[in-house]
This record gives sequence, structure tokens and C-alpha cells, in this order.
Amino acid sequence: MATSIVKLEPQNITAAVRSLRAEFTDAKLAGVKTTARRGAVHVKVPIARMPDYQFSYDRECVSWRTPRWKVVIHAKGFAVEQRTDAKAFHLVFKKAGAQPEPAETVKPSPIRKIFFQRSLRAIEELQTLDERSLAEAVEAPTDFSVLVSALKSEEALASIRAHDPLAGARVRGLEAKRKLIEGEGGSLSSAEAAKLLRITRQAIDRRRKEGKLLGVELGRKGFRYPVWQFGLANFEPVLAAVRDLDSWEQLTFFLNPTAMLGGLTPLEALQGGKRGVDDVIRAASAYGEQGG
Repeated sequence: MATSIVKLEPQNITAAVRSLRAEFTDAKLAGVKTTARRGAVHVKVPIARMPDYQFSYDRECVSWRTPRWKVVIHAKGFAVEQRTDAKAFHLVFKKAGAQPEPAETVKPSPIRKIFFQRSLRAIEELQTLDERSLAEAVEAPTDFSVLVSALKSEEALASIRAHDPLAGARVRGLEAKRKLIEGEGGSLSSAEAAKLLRITRQAIDRRRKEGKLLGVELGRKGFRYPVWQFGLANFEPVLAAVRDLDSWEQLTFFLNPTAMLGGLTPLEALQGGKRGVDDVIRAASAYGEQGG
């Protein structure tokens, strides 16, 4: 497998975009678009191609992989943001410290004011963390992830445990869920999934209830559908093999390596036909029997 490495330089966004375009072309990643806007590098990948282009993100390193080529982006000095809409997966590399897009405002209410005041006090306390913990936190891909990353530092947890002994376990659970839902290209809302498949939202809900789509519930935000499942060959029979598990356990199964598949994740095994579907179903059945 050929590997190309692109190092993004905050002081030369235009050159970074040119390099990425050339590498994506050489790797034959059809449909991937790279542009420079407002001092940031924007990469747009069609949702339909996500199962073919294996995406991974680990702190300062982002990569896409096909059976023949791997493109690696070193993004030190950049904050990496991920978002997904009905047609594409978007990755935005912003210079660290750049101002985020203004948040949507909501009508103030007494409970919102109380929440804001208490949250602000917590954030003020987090600002006292050492520079290393803060540097790690700000590398997270979203604003919410920055908070979770800061909270899971040992320094923050030591302070929180004095008032809430179970805080560490809850924060680790949040971080694990964040990684699952943001991994491998992110997720779609019910409306975005419906638009992608050209069916109604009711049909999306029905497919989820029938075990044909994997959706995880995020409270009032409704269900989110991992992007990687759309267009993935043999997904439904494997999902059926873990139907007795809850949706988060199902998601955990697909994205975690297993010895039964030679150290591959079930998703990696299905992508590109690296392992036979029967092997993946056997791994799913064993996982289900163990209760996740």
C-alpha cells in the first residue's frame, strides 16, 4: 500500500490545499473536494464514498485509506472539526485559537440563566488546569469535545471527585460515547439520513426498528445514524446477529477490534471484503452471547 503524508502549515493554507488536492487525486479518492475558506482548510467527502474511504482521526493525525493507498494529514497547530450533512462528510482544519462560528441564540429563560451561570463557574475552574491538560483539550474536534477532554484529565477529576465520587466514571462514559458517534466519519440525523436514502423520516424510523439501520438515541436531539453503515455491503445480516444488544453496544461492536477477526474491527472486516461475512457474523454472535 502506498502512503502519502501531507503536513499542514498554519502559515501557508493555500499550499496545504494544493498539496491535498494532488494527493487525493493520486490516491484516486474520487469526489473529495479541498478548499480554503476564512483561513481554514475544508475537506468534503461524499457520504456515498465513505464506506470505500476508511477514515480515522487520532489527535494530530487524520487519514483516509483505500486498499491501495493511504493519505495521512499531520495537522499540528490546527483544531479539527467534523460535521456531516445528508450529502457529505466535512472536515475543517482551523488554526488553533481561531474564533469559532457564532452559536445560535435561544430565548433566555430562568432555567437557562441558572444553567449558564453554573456552567460558567465550572469552566472558570477548568481554566486553572495546567497548560498540558488544556493543550490536549483544545485539540478536540468540537466545542463539546473540548469540555469532555478537559473534564477527563486527572487534575480535573481529582477536584470533581471531592464532590461527586462517580464523576470519573460518568466522564469516561461520555468520552467513550463521543468517540463512538464521531468516529469513522460522524453521523446523520433522521432527516439527513432520509434525504440521503431518498425516503421519509418515518421510513428511517421503521428501518431502525426493524433492525435494518443502526441508530443511537441522543436525548432531545433524537437518533443519530453512523455514516459508515450507508452503502456498507453485508451490514444488515451482521446487525441482525447483535439485535439483542442495545444500540450503543451494537455500535461498540462494529468499531472495536476483535481477535476473532485477526485484530480488525468488524467494520474494517466488512469494508473492502477483508474478511468473509460469515466470519463477521460469527464474531457478532459471540459478542452478543457475551452480552457486549
